[in-house]
Amino acid sequence: MQLFGAGTGGSRSVELVTNEEDDDENDADYVDEEEDDDDDVDYWSTGTHTHWDRTRDWWPKITEPQEEGMSLLMSGEFGRVQHQLKSRSGYKNVARNLLNRSTSARPTYREDITSDILPNSSGTAVAAYPANAYVGQFSSDSAFYYTCVRNFRLHVYDMKAPFRQQSPARPQRQEFDDGHTTTMQVIKTIQAAPGRWTITDSHLSPDNQRMIYASISSTVYMTSTLDSSTEQIPISFRDPAPQRGRRGLYSFDDEDQFGIWSCKFSADGKEVIAGGSSMIFVYDLIADKRTVKIAGHTDDVNSCCWADTASGNVLISASDDTFVKVWDRRSLAATRKPSGVLIGHTEGITYVSAKGDGRYVISNGKDQILRLWDLRMMRSDSEFESVAKQNYGIPHFDYRGENYPRPRYKAHPLDCSVMKFTGHEVLRTLIRCHFSPAETTGQQYIYSGSSDGRIHIWSLDGRVVEVLDRSYTLPMALDPSGPDPTDITPARVRPCVRDVSWHSQQPILMSTGWLGRRWGLSEGSVIARHEFKGLSKLRGGLEDWVAKERAERAERAQRRASGQRGMPGAFDTGDAFDDMDTSDGEYCHTMVITGEEELKTEEKFDDSIPPLSVELKSYGFPHGYFMLRCIGAARILDVARGSIEDGTDVILWPPTDSSQVESMRRPESNNQVFFIDTSGALSSRHSGHAIDVEREKLVLRHRRPISHPFPNAYSHPLPRFVYHPETKEITIVFGSGPSDPASRRNSSSSTRKEKTYYLTSVPVRRPPSLMTNASNMLNTAIAAPLAFFGGKGGSNATPEQVFDGEIDLTENEIAEQDRNEAEEIDDSIDALRPVKVIALTAEEAGNASEQAKLRRQWEILPLRISKHRTGMPSQ
Repeated sequence: MQLFGAGTGGSRSVELVTNEEDDDENDADYVDEEEDDDDDVDYWSTGTHTHWDRTRDWWPKITEPQEEGMSLLMSGEFGRVQHQLKSRSGYKNVARNLLNRSTSARPTYREDITSDILPNSSGTAVAAYPANAYVGQFSSDSAFYYTCVRNFRLHVYDMKAPFRQQSPARPQRQEFDDGHTTTMQVIKTIQAAPGRWTITDSHLSPDNQRMIYASISSTVYMTSTLDSSTEQIPISFRDPAPQRGRRGLYSFDDEDQFGIWSCKFSADGKEVIAGGSSMIFVYDLIADKRTVKIAGHTDDVNSCCWADTASGNVLISASDDTFVKVWDRRSLAATRKPSGVLIGHTEGITYVSAKGDGRYVISNGKDQILRLWDLRMMRSDSEFESVAKQNYGIPHFDYRGENYPRPRYKAHPLDCSVMKFTGHEVLRTLIRCHFSPAETTGQQYIYSGSSDGRIHIWSLDGRVVEVLDRSYTLPMALDPSGPDPTDITPARVRPCVRDVSWHSQQPILMSTGWLGRRWGLSEGSVIARHEFKGLSKLRGGLEDWVAKERAERAERAQRRASGQRGMPGAFDTGDAFDDMDTSDGEYCHTMVITGEEELKTEEKFDDSIPPLSVELKSYGFPHGYFMLRCIGAARILDVARGSIEDGTDVILWPPTDSSQVESMRRPESNNQVFFIDTSGALSSRHSGHAIDVEREKLVLRHRRPISHPFPNAYSHPLPRFVYHPETKEITIVFGSGPSDPASRRNSSSSTRKEKTYYLTSVPVRRPPSLMTNASNMLNTAIAAPLAFFGGKGGSNATPEQVFDGEIDLTENEIAEQDRNEAEEIDDSIDALRPVKVIALTAEEAGNASEQAKLRRQWEILPLRISKHRTGMPSQ
């Protein structure tokens, strides 16, 4: 009797079929063994690895993103969605992202920079052993790298220490009595306790101070890593017998002998999970006792792990019985059955690794498939029991050979995996797989070793993004970070890559490769370091440069179309206007500049916003650095407090340095120095950031990324400041329309008159004296009671009168054209004077008082190299 189900998705329907032979013939995933020409394949052949092309009709090469994988990438659980959108649209220029970090209003996420920088070199040898290395992993913080070797030696390396200086003539590597050679700094070499055959697994504690290892015995040993102690603490997973021995110690039943294949510390380092001969265990290091024992599989448990890093309640086990089982410790007291089973592999499982969020895990199978699982889609125990005794694998297949014949089924009928990744070979040994680091890649990649010597890196969308070939690994005499030689002869024998580890902070992989031809006949292993290397360090011909040019062609075309000149720190307005959508005929406020630098304002409907001029124009300002002195206030334009934060106020302040000679000025006075950048924006020398207008005030503005709809109050083209030498006035031209705060206020005015925007200082009066305050209080006390008998009442102003400027709201909101003689007084002893942008018609500007005109006049003080004509004007 055989069961078939929907396989993937959330469906739980199962169809019962009683005739196995008819069932096989009707199943699309079934292959008739009589039609298989490779039925009598020799699993132990030393020839080619496979006799059939898997990619032709079995597992085709994935060249386009898969829908299931894209759903995962866009779910927000595997890194930032915004980065995925930019990366998929081709906007992933790493150099531009790095340059824009200082000009962005929002912080640049590290993932946006590092997600597309992957290890891409074939590696350089950094350590070698005379025996096979079974584990090679970074610590959680990547400060250490550790390995365990079949000669029962464990090695811990310091990854922060520099490599030993190398030269082909005299390689400076360490050599040890056991045949171990390395260019890395060795912290400690540990001689393991005797065990069976080899050390199969080891793991470093979260604090990097303890290490556990398993050697196919019922005891796991724990040792220290940072001191010289040779003590090794046994952690026994056997059941103690009830009787006591002659010396009062517990004796053990000889039948309770089993082998531990896998062991892992918990996230807090207080517990150890272990898997062995069909069983899963948990050991409490604090209580010093075994707390969980589950006979959960019918074959060896090759790998186990914790599902999450928070609670430690959910356990994952993977076995040669082809199943990945999920266990919840909180329910084990009531039942010894798993909470769910992940069904899909048709052969034994070599390794299982968890993402750490309690939802996703990956597993490598001897059916040559790496599967991604979602624990929310696992099969129930009843569904598992219905197919537990069915075998969908290849009869008598032994993965330790170098051939994988054509299987009978592409997948298990109840396959519930989310994604499948193929292309690697899982032969000879228990090949391991892992998620990429969360901090630098958002865990959006999956990578695995392979028995054919090729390390595969997949994107979650199913595509292979990198393949690192260990047959081109460079010798230990070369620098791992140096350029690759142009002529590299590949190794005659491809190493078998059992384990791979990705640095948590850098694009670096460390791989463990076996050198022997056949399993168990010859030994030796090499640890290789794979780094990200650009085209200047990779072996490559003309094809590499052609591919690079094609990748950058679209970006160059876009830059040429927008007319922008690329310069570090310049605001890329081309991208802003390319991304803008104003096809709906939105109201646009367009500024026209004539040859005489006269500014006129036109109001019309348009479907685009013209970009700012890209020529190196200064718009009336001198080239180079200069200061701006307000004639009416006798103060210098100043970025408040010398801050570089976005939104910092720009004010008027007395000069902090009296010299106008570059070599004689103090650097801390640069917050009073400005320049016109290549995009035409007025910018501060102190920070390099531009000056913007926000609620009529001048503020320091980081170049902000485009946000839709564009332009808006957050993201808009920077205003252009124009100096008129004949009137000594500074006017402002806004590149955006009503979306800009300043222009929006005036466009909504009841009187639509053509106005010009001026930069002016704001007078500040001396605070009233104590006698003045007392007099005002007395007048108020007398006038208030009289108002009850018909005196002057409250204001009957209408909202229209208020917004038309006929009534003053507060002293700070007095309209420039409505100031009376008293309000023109600027006699405060405070050093600070505000500056603001005002909108005046030609009539209002001409009728202004002399004091108001002086406040709108500015003197430019350029900085000089020589010492002639120095000194600040008299004040």
